[in-house]
Amino acid sequence: MNEMKQVRVDPILLSLMKEPANNPFSTTSLRDLYVSQSSDPNQLDRNSIRKYIDKELRRLLKIGLLERYNGETGRGCKFIYRGAPSGIALKIKRSPFAKPKQENASSMDSATLKGLQEELSKRKVELMTSIGEAEEYQRLLKKYPALQKTIRTQYLESRDRSTKALGQLRAVETVLADLGHNA
Repeated sequence: MNEMKQVRVDPILLSLMKEPANNPFSTTSLRDLYVSQSSDPNQLDRNSIRKYIDKELRRLLKIGLLERYNGETGRGCKFIYRGAPSGIALKIKRSPFAKPKQENASSMDSATLKGLQEELSKRKVELMTSIGEAEEYQRLLKKYPALQKTIRTQYLESRDRSTKALGQLRAVETVLADLGHNA
C-alpha cells in the first residue's frame, strides 16, 4: 500500500516558485517577490524572510520539488520549480509572515491557548528528559562495555521515548502554528 508523503508548503512561496515556469529564480529574487505580496512590506524584516525562504528552498530541494539551475551551488545559486515528485502530496501551511487570521484568534479562548502552551512546555520537558536519559545510557555503554546486555535495552527504549516525545511536540507546535500562534 503506497501512502503519499505530505509536505507542507507556504502558499505564497509555492505560487511564486510556479510563476516563472521553467525560469530560474534565486533566493533573493524570491524574497523580493515574497515581500511585495505582503500587505505591509515596510513592516517585514527582509533578512528574516531571506533566511526563511532559504531554509524552505533547501527543504524543497531535498524532496525533489526544486532543482538547482545548471548545478549551481553557493551564494546566488538559482533554482527551477519541477513540481511534486510521485509519492509527494503538497499541503498548504500558514505563512509565518502572514497576519494571524482573526477567526482563529477569536474562536480560541484563552484557556485553550494556555492549555496548548502548557502541553507544549510539558512535551519539551519530556523530550529533553528522554534525550538526556538516552545520552547517559550511551555514556555508560562506552564507559562500561561489560554491561552492554543490561544497558542496551534501556538505551533503545529511551531512544524510542525520545522519538515519541518529539512527535508529540511537533503535533502541538503544528496546532499552535495553524491557529496563528508561535510555539
